Amino acid sequence: MAGARPRGWWYPWIFVGAMAVVVVVNGILAWLAVGTWTGIETEDHYRKGLAYNENLAAEQAQARLGWTIDLALMPGTGAGGDDRTFEVAVTSAAADSRPLDGLEVEIQFVRPTHEGFDVAARLAGRGNGVYAAPVTLPLAGQWQARVLARRGDDTFQNVRRIVVP
Repeated sequence: MAGARPRGWWYPWIFVGAMAVVVVVNGILAWLAVGTWTGIETEDHYRKGLAYNENLAAEQAQARLGWTIDLALMPGTGAGGDDRTFEVAVTSAAADSRPLDGLEVEIQFVRPTHEGFDVAARLAGRGNGVYAAPVTLPLAGQWQARVLARRGDDTFQNVRRIVVP
């Protein structure tokens, strides 16, 4: 049997086959990792890091104001119910808890898992410290709502996670 192959001639092919499986699986995982990236990242991280002490000072100034913000979601009245009204009630320090009128109030909605769906709106004063505006959010689910209230040089910011049905 001069043409017969020796026993175990195919053993090296086991190694080649195993390495081919590893390469294919790694290629699929790399393709999925790159293809499913949401694109959300921190912009200007170096500049934001340099402004850290300024952010701490702004947080202390906000604490001295003692304002509180309550956010409420009112059901939509449109055909699909998508035109929800967001109401923000702003009050002064807890001791006297007076409603604060005459503020410039803005609300920003950021989708934490998807880029490109952010929405911002200016809220109109309704009296008694309540500010409201109809807002249409393009997706149901979890949103980050950032409320900014300003009066002159005083700025108050409050961030909440909300779930929109």
